[in-house]
Amino acid sequence: MLKQSLAWCGAILALSGLTTPALAAPGDSTETSGDAAAEVVEIIAIRHVADMRFGLFASPGNASTLTVAPDGSFSAAGDVVSSTNMPQPSGGRGPAAFIVEQAGNQGGTVFVPGTITVSNGAETMVVNSITGRLVIISGTGRDRVYRLDLGGTLRVNANQAPGSYVGDFDATVVYN
Repeated sequence: MLKQSLAWCGAILALSGLTTPALAAPGDSTETSGDAAAEVVEIIAIRHVADMRFGLFASPGNASTLTVAPDGSFSAAGDVVSSTNMPQPSGGRGPAAFIVEQAGNQGGTVFVPGTITVSNGAETMVVNSITGRLVIISGTGRDRVYRLDLGGTLRVNANQAPGSYVGDFDATVVYN
């Protein structure tokens, strides 16, 4: 029994020698090497192509709406309907458009505002009910290029002051 216990103690001492650091003589050294790694991927890009355009119309006597859909269709409701047939400027009415380029395995989510305020400097109107659609224009898998079309409803106040109304908004891509 004592002989067997001494054998175990010898094995334990031999193994414990593997886990303790070896003491080197002064001036001796040892080294190893490792790698550092990083991967740079192309970002998802978004680029402005066209503004949301509600066109020309006359100031209505009562509150009215003009709606531009993401597919480019247009509708009006209220007193403003009677003036929507007037000649339109070049480019006419239409949705906002952006190009969204997806690169590699990077997915993303596009965020757009819930409302946009447009102003002529003194008076304002609100665009709400903003809707969008993504149309694949090239690529396959997760290397695609999309066109993002945004439409919305312009709320025209009764007796809205004449003028050119403009408002900025952000379209943001956040990586998934």
